[in-house]
Amino acid sequence: MPVVRKTVIVRDQELLISIGVHPHEKIAPQRLIVNVEADLADTGDEMDEIGATLDYDKVHSFIKAQARLPHSLLQESVARRILAFVLAQKGVSSVVVETRKRDVFDDCAFVAVRIEARNPAMG
Repeated sequence: MPVVRKTVIVRDQELLISIGVHPHEKIAPQRLIVNVEADLADTGDEMDEIGATLDYDKVHSFIKAQARLPHSLLQESVARRILAFVLAQKGVSSVVVETRKRDVFDDCAFVAVRIEARNPAMG
């Protein structure tokens, strides 16, 4: 059976990261939740070989490494770094990255940023 769309997903990865524009946000790390959805070019059966798909271990590790970087003012900055990394992986045709700060306001679940990009080399 042909695959029309294949997506590798990393959902709700939690980081403690130095992020924010306000002085109180620069004192201690905050929780940032990251979601990634990467669409892959359908190259057929993966034949049970990790090299024939996107290795989500690499994506998870890259996201985790964001917590060790210097302070970022914006969620957009973190999201763009993750997007660029995933989009550069072999076979990735498009990526959606969403970051969420859950502990910002008492009256809403989270504030978020979602960015999307297509790999221009893949049409």
